[in-house]
Amino acid sequence: MKNDTQRREIALFRMAVLGDLIHARLRRGAQRRALETKANEVWLYPDGKSRRIPAKTIEAWLYAYRKGGIDGLLPRERKDKGACKAIPQDLQNLILDMKREDPGRTVPLILSELRGAGLMRPKQFSGSAIGRLLKSHGLSGPKLELETQARYRFVAATCNDLWQGDACHGPKLFDHASGRELRVKIFGLLDDKSRLVTYLRAGFHERQEDFLRVLLDAIVRRGIPRAVLLDNHGSFSGTETRIACAQLGIRLVFARPYDGASKGKIERFWRTLRAHFLDRLDMTKVTTLDDLNVRLMTWVMAEYNQRPHSANSGLPPLSVFEGDADQIRFVTDPNELESSFETSLERLVRNDSTCMFRGKTYEVPPHLRRRRIKLHYKLLRPDSLWIEDGGTRVPLREVDPVANFRRSRDRSPAKTESPKPRTGLNAVEDLLGRTLHPHGNGNGHDDRDQGEGSSCAQS
Repeated sequence: MKNDTQRREIALFRMAVLGDLIHARLRRGAQRRALETKANEVWLYPDGKSRRIPAKTIEAWLYAYRKGGIDGLLPRERKDKGACKAIPQDLQNLILDMKREDPGRTVPLILSELRGAGLMRPKQFSGSAIGRLLKSHGLSGPKLELETQARYRFVAATCNDLWQGDACHGPKLFDHASGRELRVKIFGLLDDKSRLVTYLRAGFHERQEDFLRVLLDAIVRRGIPRAVLLDNHGSFSGTETRIACAQLGIRLVFARPYDGASKGKIERFWRTLRAHFLDRLDMTKVTTLDDLNVRLMTWVMAEYNQRPHSANSGLPPLSVFEGDADQIRFVTDPNELESSFETSLERLVRNDSTCMFRGKTYEVPPHLRRRRIKLHYKLLRPDSLWIEDGGTRVPLREVDPVANFRRSRDRSPAKTESPKPRTGLNAVEDLLGRTLHPHGNGNGHDDRDQGEGSSCAQS
């Protein structure tokens, strides 16, 4: 199947073969002799092969040119282009319906189901014929092409309007904490408009804490972005990441699952990083994370951010970023930035003056037992906890049961009891009085007798 360029080259070749015959007005005998002369020549075709051309073919080209010009010399396309002759029409319709019913049906699966149902003879047609049929109807691939959402090329209006974040895997290094070699994970952030890498950092883990450390260092160097485009990994979509970004006024935008192309700029950067940096590391000199991180940022600052970028019309990312410096929200108060990476939550203090946080038990001052307290902690150091007690920051430490076994117990002095008020009321005595003196007032006196006595006295 020839594309438009190949068809145009063939038309130009045919015009060159016709040569002076195009404008010549020859009699029938003279034209026949001219055609035979050209037929005796050997012509070099566009495909590089040499061959002779029959006089009748050259004459057909001549009449086609006189009728339709250069377009008349274009090779004719087959009328059955795109048609699948190997598969009967009824089976074609069935195959298309099978694919629409279940877009996950692969060509081998369709073949297997047709054979199992006895709808085709052995080797009646091949899987490639099914593939061509599906492609001609826009049904090739794991999903229906007609259902694929449209994708548009975009760029942020100004620098720091949008950052793109992601992580990639680097070389293996020895981790002293685990005592074995681990694959390094590199977190990175890239400005959408300028393609400037705001910060990179390698580590052994893919936790929220690791990403937030990269975000903090990027903000210190390049200002606060208005939005960050991320995928749905837990280190990006976790609660603590959302809290930190909300406190900084950063809007989080998440790509659709399994749609890495929506973060195409940073995905393209990972290819550059691997080709120009990771694949060229001298691992005899890179033995620790510090060795790798020093080389990472040196390459980013001295090479990548300074090199002309085709997406910026040949300008380096750093030049484009600096051009929008007046529209970037830089950090002016370090204390405010630090507080943005802190948060708190409530916990109930147990009777033994402890509370739980992330599976660990922490000691709390005894006077807070059975109360709800607010635990404060740094997002970059979740093991650093404290409470505010009367305006004083009180650090909390994890319980050490062995140390507490030897810990002395201070015996507080006995409390002096304050004198109790005497009301004279007692439920037991009151019940007894009402029982012994049913007509009395409950205090052992009979009101009726008092009334009669006074009456007698008056008489």
